[in-house]
Amino acid sequence: MLLALHEALITDPGGGFQRVWLLVHFGLFLLWQPFFEAEKEVERIAIALLGVITAAILYFLPGWLIGAWICVLIGILGGKVFTQQAGRRGWFYLVAFFYLAAMMLLWAVPRLVLGETAIPEPVALFAQLILPFTLLALVFLPFDPADDDRRQVFDFFYAVLVFQLVVVLALGSIALMRYTHGEYFPAAGLTVIGFGATLFVLAVFWGPREGFGGLRTYLSRYLMSVGMPFESWVRRVAELAEHEPDPQRFLGQSLALASELPWVRGGRWKTEDGEGEFGNASEDVVKFGFHGLELTFHTEIALSPALFLHMRLLAQVVGEFYESKRREALIRRNAYLQAVHETGARLTHDIKNLLQSLYALTSAAPREGAIDPAYGNLLQRQLPQLTRRLQATLDQLRSPQVETRETLRPARAWWEDVERRHAGDGLQLEATIDGYVAVPATLFDAFLDNCIDNVRGKGGNGARMKATFTVRDGRAELDFENSGESVPESVARSLFREPIPNPAGGGGLGIGLYQVARLAAPAGYTAEIAHNETGRVVFRLRPG
Repeated sequence: MLLALHEALITDPGGGFQRVWLLVHFGLFLLWQPFFEAEKEVERIAIALLGVITAAILYFLPGWLIGAWICVLIGILGGKVFTQQAGRRGWFYLVAFFYLAAMMLLWAVPRLVLGETAIPEPVALFAQLILPFTLLALVFLPFDPADDDRRQVFDFFYAVLVFQLVVVLALGSIALMRYTHGEYFPAAGLTVIGFGATLFVLAVFWGPREGFGGLRTYLSRYLMSVGMPFESWVRRVAELAEHEPDPQRFLGQSLALASELPWVRGGRWKTEDGEGEFGNASEDVVKFGFHGLELTFHTEIALSPALFLHMRLLAQVVGEFYESKRREALIRRNAYLQAVHETGARLTHDIKNLLQSLYALTSAAPREGAIDPAYGNLLQRQLPQLTRRLQATLDQLRSPQVETRETLRPARAWWEDVERRHAGDGLQLEATIDGYVAVPATLFDAFLDNCIDNVRGKGGNGARMKATFTVRDGRAELDFENSGESVPESVARSLFREPIPNPAGGGGLGIGLYQVARLAAPAGYTAEIAHNETGRVVFRLRPG
């Protein structure tokens, strides 16, 4: 294509050979053009229009039109050069770009536009004989046609910019001829030097290595913010997000602020939880969607690309804030439900233990006749303890969000109460109390009752159970040992950290000890499995 153009340029202007070579050039251009796929079928109307335009150009053949066509080719190559990511493709197009720019300034403008016949011989030889050899370099440059399959990759902005640059170079050279006594090539040289110096200065100020951010910072800021309204709106939305927890109210108020932007007349929003509208309707409409939020904006005018990007960013900011508010509300609901669940689970377990104690009392009652004195002593030991635990449970039911305050009792008094409660029920008791320590009675009672309940709940009525209470050096420690089966390793790892429903096929050993661990943490204690072997399983409550 470029070689055919070269032959058309160096032949006599307006001659038959020039028309033939331009016809060949236009045909090859239609095969090369980077806008549409080459295999795509062209409509008959487009073929007729192209034929008419080509025939008109070839018939009249004005020099300025050929120069304009070269500028168009340079612009197209410029759009291709700046969009190529691979270095090998970039060099390929840069060589073609250099050839066209050189032929434009050295031959097309003076010969076809100005009509000069006295071109300096070195320049004429360079343009006619040497420049075409640069096109032969395209044969040797590595280029895979498969890399250029995506013909829609074309930057229109760069193409227009390069086109305008070449046009200004040509017109600037013609204008400077007034100061070079009508000589074109000195004027062209001064124009190129002036443009090079100007572009160098712009490049320095566009992205300087030190100091301020450069012209690109201000240009990007202008394109992204379109002035101050967007920045002000973002600041007000951020302040609104800090004070408005409800997602729907936040959405309505933030979009009401968006209607204050100069180019926004109104809009609508729609979510799974509801919908609403603000402002007034108009003919120009843009729609966006983020995180299940559908936004429709009615604008004063049809949005330009910069304003469209601006509005999309605005919609995305609203969508992200709305999604965060919705997630916060969901987290609050889940936290509330979790608190209700854990409170209910803990109180349910306490009530179950109380019912078991009451069942033990009623089971020990004589069937008929007078009350046995031993049973009366048992009632005296157990009823005060049951009363205190029932009162604590009732307090939790009244105010579930308030943690129960632990009741501290002297270690010796608490252990004596344990001995009275569990005398004669098969639990071996052993204590070593050296010094004075106050222990959280509710925690220690819950730990001991849960351990006993777990052994009996698994059918271990015949299992040996032993409770060892040790007070030494200002520390209180309670061990519960049983001769049952060991706890599976998978259950033991998570026993005190999370509920384990029906572990190892049993009915206990899960939620109760988990609640004990949660009670132990605020009191400064830790519940753990100290020994885990079949025949000897030891649970321990010790200071954390």
